[in-house]
Amino acid sequence: MKETWQRLGAALAVTCTACIVLGCAGGERKELAKSSKISIKMVTSESVHGCMIPDAKNIWVCGSYGMICHGVDNGTAWQWTTQNSGVDILLVNGTFINDKQGWIAGLLGTVIHTSDGGSTWVKQNTGTDRHLFNVVFVDERHGWAAGDGNTVIHTSDGGNTWIRQTPEEDKILNDILFVDATNGWVVGESGIILNTTDGGATWNQVMPSFFERKTVEEEFENPRPALFSIAATDKNNIWLCGIDGTIIKTTDAGATWTQLSVPTKEGLYSLCIKNGKGWAVGDKGTYLMSPDGGTTWQFVDDVITTKQWLGKVRFTDSQNGWVTGAMGTIVRTTDGGTTWQFLSGLSYKMEFFQMPKALEFKGMVFE
Repeated sequence: MKETWQRLGAALAVTCTACIVLGCAGGERKELAKSSKISIKMVTSESVHGCMIPDAKNIWVCGSYGMICHGVDNGTAWQWTTQNSGVDILLVNGTFINDKQGWIAGLLGTVIHTSDGGSTWVKQNTGTDRHLFNVVFVDERHGWAAGDGNTVIHTSDGGNTWIRQTPEEDKILNDILFVDATNGWVVGESGIILNTTDGGATWNQVMPSFFERKTVEEEFENPRPALFSIAATDKNNIWLCGIDGTIIKTTDAGATWTQLSVPTKEGLYSLCIKNGKGWAVGDKGTYLMSPDGGTTWQFVDDVITTKQWLGKVRFTDSQNGWVTGAMGTIVRTTDGGTTWQFLSGLSYKMEFFQMPKALEFKGMVFE
């Protein structure tokens, strides 16, 4: 639980401050040399928590204070507009089933819905004030949302009415995914894994053998890792990721699990498997790729050039993908994740982060 709340607290408190200090010496005003204009691309200054891409031409992102931005590919560039969510609260994540119909979940039981691509958003009555961390729909009617308090809620009428499917407990559920209208997964703190094969009428806890603990003392000494994200290619092949560089996989709908070898101990907050490739992102700009559809993973350094946390990775196909994260980070790839372009946010390779030539250490020569 500690890791989960630390992550949520950090996500809510991220602040970016830039300071420029000008000085005078001996009472005499110093003239400042001309400097090149600093150009920083910013779609939003808020940290981006949610990323929704129903197709290759549209992307929606969301975050603090009800922020929603929509990007459209006009054929030559991406054009961005800010949409009025109608709420002033952290929006965490959501889903678009096409370029018109979308839902986004947030704190205090918030679910908002659009049927016109975000021109208007309507808040739905979820019947809960628990924080919701994701909402998924498999069609225009059937959807589920999950969050803290062991909350899973379900709608069969597009969100007009919601019913709770799980009992109230002191557990945090971080992500939910449905492969189809009957097969779904939920993950959360302390290695929680829940599975349903009947649309959520019943939820069963899944316990991989390497997550089993024989005693309470062993649970304290070797706690199960918090899990943050789910990826699937069908109802049998499921991947989960979490803190301490955890990635686990099942190929038989959860009957057996494999803990994969991962070259990082940083927390992983999102992963995506698409067309025989895989990608994962997390703390301190961590970026992993899998060339074989999520079986083996490689650490890739100095490609997504940030040390901020990265919260979501999404691909529409094997080549086109997006990563979003702290301080307005939105980056895009068109070559399968080999290279990434910053459309918003700060890269440590931006020119104004580089050491001025006059201050570069050239070494000392002694004769």
